[in-house]
Amino acid sequence: MKLSTAQTIYLRWIAQGKSLADIAEIEKKHVSEIQQQLDLALVALSVTSVAAAVAKAKALKLI
Repeated sequence: MKLSTAQTIYLRWIAQGKSLADIAEIEKKHVSEIQQQLDLALVALSVTSVAAAVAKAKALKLI
């Protein structure tokens, strides 16, 4: 399984406690774009929540 650079970055921000709005502001992107990339990360990691995606990505040393 492979995450895109954006997915990895956004999951890392989430792991640090940032909200979607925070990430959008930091990355100069729309919240909808951040959400879309996180949704794709859920599929790539075969999980159903962002929290599970963060946990799995950490366990796999992707973030």
